[in-house]
Amino acid sequence: MTERPTVYQVPADEQDVRELEQLVAQIEIGFNRKDAAVLDGRFTADAVLVVPDGTVLHGWDDLFTYHTARLAGPIKDWTTRVNVLAVLPLRPDIAVVHLRQDTSTPQETFSNRGTIVAVKKDNSWWISAMHNTNVA
Repeated sequence: MTERPTVYQVPADEQDVRELEQLVAQIEIGFNRKDAAVLDGRFTADAVLVVPDGTVLHGWDDLFTYHTARLAGPIKDWTTRVNVLAVLPLRPDIAVVHLRQDTSTPQETFSNRGTIVAVKKDNSWWISAMHNTNVA
């Protein structure tokens, strides 16, 4: 069997974990307020987002346009709760964040699991990539 490298060797810094939890909290706040500027506020200009239906969005402008339309339309009556499940630093300025999103609609509740790749630039954490998948 081939020897495989390990990559999560940097210990999680408590301050970084708090900042990453706050970054994820902004997603929840923006969603529940139906405010795309808050929801997308911590994504980089060149972020990539894969939404639960498999749509791939490239760049903040596309992300903001998508969320503005969704928040005002099909999901305007939905609420969500987003919890960080794990923060796994790759290096001091890059971390993988696993999350769970529990959403309520007028008809049902459902959950998503997501993965964020966060980067630290100029002492602030940003989302460079995110993938969100419905839990069956």
